[in-house]
Amino acid sequence: MPNLFHAVPPRHDLPCVLVVSAYELADVALLVAPQFQGRAQIRIERGNLDRGVDLVKKAVAQDGVEVVVSAGSNASYLRSRIDVPLVAVRVGGFDIMAALATARAAQGDIALVFFREIPDDVARFLRHYDLPVQLHAYESEAHAHALVEQLAASGVTAIVGPGVAVRAAHQRGLRGVLLYSRDSIAAAIDDAIQLVIARRAERSERERLAAVLRHLDSGVVATDAQGHILAANPAADALTGVALTSAVGQPLQQWLPALDAHAVQGADDAPRMARVQEWAQRKVLVHGQPIMEGGRPNGAVFTLERSSSVEQAFRKLRAHERERERRPARYTLAHVVQASAQMQAVVRRCETVAALTEAPVLITGATGVGKELIAQGIHSASRRRSQRFVAVNCGALTESLLESELFGYEDGAFTGARREGKAGLFEAAHRGTVFLDEIGELPFALQTRLLRVLQEREVTRVGANAPVAIDIRILAATHRDLAAMVRAGSFREDLYFRIAVLRIDLAPLAERPADLLLLADMMVQTAMREIGLAQSMAPVLRLLPAVVARHRWPGNARELHNFAQRVAVRCVELAGTPDLADLIALIDLPAPPQATPQGADASLVAERAHHELRHIQQVLTDCDGDHNAAAKALGISRTTLWRKLKDRASA
Repeated sequence: MPNLFHAVPPRHDLPCVLVVSAYELADVALLVAPQFQGRAQIRIERGNLDRGVDLVKKAVAQDGVEVVVSAGSNASYLRSRIDVPLVAVRVGGFDIMAALATARAAQGDIALVFFREIPDDVARFLRHYDLPVQLHAYESEAHAHALVEQLAASGVTAIVGPGVAVRAAHQRGLRGVLLYSRDSIAAAIDDAIQLVIARRAERSERERLAAVLRHLDSGVVATDAQGHILAANPAADALTGVALTSAVGQPLQQWLPALDAHAVQGADDAPRMARVQEWAQRKVLVHGQPIMEGGRPNGAVFTLERSSSVEQAFRKLRAHERERERRPARYTLAHVVQASAQMQAVVRRCETVAALTEAPVLITGATGVGKELIAQGIHSASRRRSQRFVAVNCGALTESLLESELFGYEDGAFTGARREGKAGLFEAAHRGTVFLDEIGELPFALQTRLLRVLQEREVTRVGANAPVAIDIRILAATHRDLAAMVRAGSFREDLYFRIAVLRIDLAPLAERPADLLLLADMMVQTAMREIGLAQSMAPVLRLLPAVVARHRWPGNARELHNFAQRVAVRCVELAGTPDLADLIALIDLPAPPQATPQGADASLVAERAHHELRHIQQVLTDCDGDHNAAAKALGISRTTLWRKLKDRASA
């Protein structure tokens, strides 16, 4: 008998559905198939039982059939003998009513025949409406023919049932009505199409997952609820010495008895396994975790790592944690010496600045007045107090080192760069605070990059193309007159206005005698306690006010700290208490003033310096702020250019 199919050009992107039946189902399917044009390729083959199996296998191999539609005994027979999904045509109440109505046109008794069993709802329906219909079931094609022959002998004139029963009725001169309607066959084909679409999506997802797993350095093995391998990657093969990727669908314990998927699924949803296992003379750290679906374990996943890699990762983690511990803000505003009304006002302003705004703050003041202490205090009083406080001295590093420290760099960005790259301080301080000390020393080129960080809230590593979003607060400090530097052209005006949204000015200790004396007292006590002289400090402290009043302390707290250390050492040297003269002798004496040009010579030097600075600024402008290009145009080194700009701005 010739093959029947809906003649459409083959399209491999459309689901390919095969309808298999040796009886009237095939004829109805031919009528239904056109309505699926453009959605699927519908192929129809006549055959049942063993011939049906051969037809399916051939269609799968040659035509890419992905799902089969059949009904009755043929569907049951095919399902256990083919490797592709099968959708059986279902019978609904409307199908039964329509078929019975057609059968009633024949005079005599009607028999309703099903394959294997009579549905309970059909039996209840016929009893409820007291319909004179006999109900029967058959087990095989031969049984169907015998049953129809018995029914014909008993006076039945119409048979309603699957195709085999209808064919047997026709052979005996009875009326045969197919139980399956066009709608039920169309519904089965539609279900088959949806099944193919779902399986394709699932296969695509598996392929994507497999592609991800192939590129992982860690070994991964996943199992289903029965412990059969769902997926494995080449790294798992390499670590275990077993070809797990070729064993998908087989029990995991058959290949790796040490991995018990059932044990992993056994209790709550926490990891069940974390131990070192040895395979192929390799020590492997194994973690087992259940796969949860609907709150219940439905499989397991194992991750495998070389123990050496894990130990290295732990070392990096510990180093990172130590780094975090070194970088919090150590001080709060409570640590600020505030005996003077002036400093009390400063602390109150800092508390307001910390609590009410995230705006950048510029802290100004001479060296040693406690600018970083104030910065740490603002951070500790802000909502960022639990995050990192990262401080960097802009004048302590060369421009290239400062750039890599602030912005970080990618792998291979420059000679000597770490192979894995490095995050800069801006990235490290994400959600925290960055304190830029001595911002007046920041090279001009980096001023431009810093301005972009403040404007865009993102940072680009050296050698990278993609920026990284960051959330940081900027606090800056300087002892220099930034406004004068802006006028001189050595500091960007737009950056100045960005960092100086809020200002906190710290007066030198000489202008705060109450703070000066209290701070000196505290530092001397600390220095003497550290070397075990706590019992001898009272006479020294009594002399301290007279000593402090003799000097203006231009180095502020740093100079006081040096003085306190000398006091402690002097007490040890004398094995007693120094007198007033001894203590005064420990104060740093100011350096003698340097000779400066006089009269016309001084005027000539100043004029020459002025013209030199104007020339440098013009060249920088012509080079768009590029220090390398400007230095080359001027015939000097970049370091010399930077020094000249710095010296002229300080003048």
